[in-house]
Amino acid sequence: MLRRRFKWKSGRVVVEIPPDEQEMLRHVLPQLREMLMADDDPALRRLAPPARPDDEEAEHEYRDMVGDDLLRTRLEAIELVENGIEGASLDEDQVGAWMQSLNALRLILGERLDIDMIGNEALTDLDPDDDRAPVLALFEWIGWLLEQLVEAAMNEFDD
Repeated sequence: MLRRRFKWKSGRVVVEIPPDEQEMLRHVLPQLREMLMADDDPALRRLAPPARPDDEEAEHEYRDMVGDDLLRTRLEAIELVENGIEGASLDEDQVGAWMQSLNALRLILGERLDIDMIGNEALTDLDPDDDRAPVLALFEWIGWLLEQLVEAAMNEFDD
């Protein structure tokens, strides 16, 4: 049985990620930061869908108003995750930052993979020789981490 990466303990979520998985996060989180800072990658589309798709001027005003705050919040969340990869005890806000960063990674990978076009295809049945296999595996793993984090955080409601 696989060991849980996040556990509810004494009112907090405890991070217990194995070293090989820590390395993977150390590899992908700086890439996420670079993408967010550049802000020109089409894969970022799912992170900030239009708030006013019917009004280009209002959409531009909205982006001007909230864009810097959203970027700052995302960058702070990435830093918090990076600082807690080796182990941390997370409060509610820190859990939110972890969720935000893991979800951003998953959304970007989903955009890159064009998951909508895959539909109900079983990702686990993908041919290992398919060029998408490593990225799909990363997509699935990050989703699995996010699921475990949510489950650990939900224990709060059971107490």
